[in-house]
Amino acid sequence: MYRRINNSRRGTVLLMTLLISGIIAMVSLSFGDSVRNQMTNARHVAIALQADLSAQSGVEFARRRLALDPTWEGTDGQTIQINEGIYFSISRMPGEVSEYSPTTASFLVKGMAGEGRADLMAEIYVEPGDPVRTKALSVLGGSLSGINVDIKGDAMWLEDDSIRWVYRPGPLSSNSSGHHLSDLSRDGVWIQIYDQRPKPDLTVQRMNLSGRLWTAHGLDNWSEDIEEELEQPVHVPGWDFEGYLEDSDCIKVFNGNRRLEGVFMRKTAVFVLEPGETLTLVNCKLLGGVVVWVESGWDPQEGPRNHVILKGTNVIGGDPKCSGNLGLMAPASRVMTMGKRRQVIHGMNLWHSAWMIRRLESRGLAVILDELHGMRDCSFDFDIGVAQNPPDGVLFFGHMPEIDVVSVQEHYGF
Repeated sequence: MYRRINNSRRGTVLLMTLLISGIIAMVSLSFGDSVRNQMTNARHVAIALQADLSAQSGVEFARRRLALDPTWEGTDGQTIQINEGIYFSISRMPGEVSEYSPTTASFLVKGMAGEGRADLMAEIYVEPGDPVRTKALSVLGGSLSGINVDIKGDAMWLEDDSIRWVYRPGPLSSNSSGHHLSDLSRDGVWIQIYDQRPKPDLTVQRMNLSGRLWTAHGLDNWSEDIEEELEQPVHVPGWDFEGYLEDSDCIKVFNGNRRLEGVFMRKTAVFVLEPGETLTLVNCKLLGGVVVWVESGWDPQEGPRNHVILKGTNVIGGDPKCSGNLGLMAPASRVMTMGKRRQVIHGMNLWHSAWMIRRLESRGLAVILDELHGMRDCSFDFDIGVAQNPPDGVLFFGHMPEIDVVSVQEHYGF
């Protein structure tokens, strides 16, 4: 039996099919555009993140370079590549620049990753401090020689007087050129002295150095992994021992005593000697530290005023109550040892010079104003606590070095 086809119904179905197919096509196109837009946005976000990380790396790079050279001007128009297609450049903005005074430096850091850009304006606080504050051993005026030397930290040896500044007590003259001032010492200034002395020698055999050796100029026959060139002035510490001339709960003054043997004492031992006299310490434990008095205006270039001889086994410094990080303070004395017994000094050492030192253990900070000659089987351990809290009567130039990112302003683009 022949059935009649409803053309109206077939047309409706076809129309609905076309309509639905169109809607699906439109949705598919819209979804594709959405996916492409999301992928583009994700790619832009990734590129922007890479550019931002590149710029942040540039800020950290600037901070580290300023720690080595406070006057650093940037990458001089050059770019530094981090990875393929990712790099940064750094430019220092006009402003105050100083090798020794605190400043706030402004840097424009451009981070680039493909077509992505990130510009950071970084304000960085620069406190150069002074190189002496960060070294386990500093020899500031003469030759350095020895054998079997262990240095846990950095060391400094000045073979050029042109970067050395020496403290002089007294008011600043009307002509302030050629002077460096420190807010930590209001009673004197640092001045530059040009000596005509022969260039000192560096002859150390079997030196185990965990840090870097800082010098004014490059050295021959030294590994580049060990040596570092100084980029800023070095200020020789000054001293003011007037506060140590009266007995107190933590101070014992010895007038005219030239020998101390078998003494155990927690107070700071202060020795007042005539020029040319020698102090001998034998098997003593002077846990409050030792001061060999000298006037503030004494010039180390005149040679040693006194001598200090360490015999037997001596322990100096280390008592937290009275020593105040004071080790052996003898800026006008040449220090020597006799025998092969151990000498242990906690805190800060400040000596004119040292000859034939044997089995010395310095735990803190050691500063030698002239030469350190003929040491053997000695160790120098840096202690940041001593560097940050020097003993009374020691005059350092400035604070500890500090490089701090103050603020960063960001701008991104493609």
